[in-house]
Amino acid sequence: MAQIKLGELLIKANVLQESQLKAALAEQAKWGGKLGEILVRMSLVSEDILVRALSKQLGMPAVNLDAVQVVPPHVKAKISAQTARDFSVLPLQLRDDGKTLVVAMSDPLNVRMLDELRAVTKCRIVPNVAGRSSIARAFSRIYEENAELEDADTNFKVVDAQGRTVVKNLKDLDPAAAAATSAPAARPTPTPAPTRPSTETPTVRPAASGSPAELLRSVEEVQRKEVAALKAMVELLIEKGVFSREEYLAKVKR
Repeated sequence: MAQIKLGELLIKANVLQESQLKAALAEQAKWGGKLGEILVRMSLVSEDILVRALSKQLGMPAVNLDAVQVVPPHVKAKISAQTARDFSVLPLQLRDDGKTLVVAMSDPLNVRMLDELRAVTKCRIVPNVAGRSSIARAFSRIYEENAELEDADTNFKVVDAQGRTVVKNLKDLDPAAAAATSAPAARPTPTPAPTRPSTETPTVRPAASGSPAELLRSVEEVQRKEVAALKAMVELLIEKGVFSREEYLAKVKR
């Protein structure tokens, strides 16, 4: 039996008009992207309605992630925070003695994504349908501090004027050792010479600059903000349909 198209399904459910579908299809032809996400972005349907329509269209369970507050650690460990973010996927449950992993996905028909999940988890993958924004909200709750880009957090480096790497990671610097290294060697205290009153204005010297550890922390913070801004821009471009998440991942993994 042929699968009914998403647009036709929404029209039959009386949640979308023919003219609205044509407008969304024109947007898709111009910019690319998935029809469902375009419909949500154009505020023609809600994400909840889209998820229910996809569930019916694909014959696949839908999941309400707003009701999911906690995922067991051994389940969450099956998919790294970076993979969950990149694929817009969330691990939910392990079955069959750990051989089957139930996940929530915004793109459950993406064969390449499913293949990669099988490879990294060593499990059979059972996808459930969920909206992209609901997955993002659940990601923040479930992964918490792991929500930071894992690779970006461990690859900051500081270079000198010649472009040579001085410090690759803030963790490579021992603050105690840095403080000891930066401290000047002790010198013998000279015997003070006799002083006489002076009418000269005393010179005020600037305070000493921060320690190397403090400097590196400030550099890391700047780079962290730059990474966050770049990621936000990429997410916006994906949301606008300029390119797909799969195209972006294929490009950066070359």
